[in-house]
Amino acid sequence: MAFATNGAPYYEQLVMQIKQQIVQGSLQPGDKLPSIRAMAAEMHLNPNTVSKTYQLLESQQAVYTVKGRGTFVNQPTTTQVNPIAIDDMQTKLQDLLTEAQFLGVTESQVKDWVKKAYQTGGKSDEYSS
Repeated sequence: MAFATNGAPYYEQLVMQIKQQIVQGSLQPGDKLPSIRAMAAEMHLNPNTVSKTYQLLESQQAVYTVKGRGTFVNQPTTTQVNPIAIDDMQTKLQDLLTEAQFLGVTESQVKDWVKKAYQTGGKSDEYSS
């Protein structure tokens, strides 16, 4: 996993990378994530950054922690929709669509990107103009 230089904090990028692995099926419910120290060493990050990542994922119910055993991927649930998270996502999407229109990206291109994102589980290197 590599980090982008898009200005987003590393913990946010790591959250998205883990979510992407869950969506793509690389991480299955019950899979154990590396320990905070192991993940920090692997990703060349401060352990506090990884800890913050795991805490955020846990607050979003993407993972759960068993004291003394580790952090595990949670079962996906469609019944627990977080309206605040949905509103935040809609705001971000609107900002992206405004930027796309400003850059001259067509509605057809955006639709193609969305379709590819759903087909690939959001894998970003699949997109092209």
